[in-house]
Amino acid sequence: MENNQIYDVFTIIETNKEDVKNRWNKIGTGFLNRDGSINVILDAYPANGRLHIRLRREKEKSE
Repeated sequence: MENNQIYDVFTIIETNKEDVKNRWNKIGTGFLNRDGSINVILDAYPANGRLHIRLRREKEKSE
């Protein structure tokens, strides 16, 4: 298991409108520990109390 994995932490703001998409706000970063747990550092606290954590995607390299 790699221990250098980085996660992005989001909160999703639901609009409840058909023509408007939900907003994803990046509010922090997570780091995978050797034991498989994740440390999360938040820059903001989600009002709805929910976090969505995703493995950070590598940016495509331009040639």
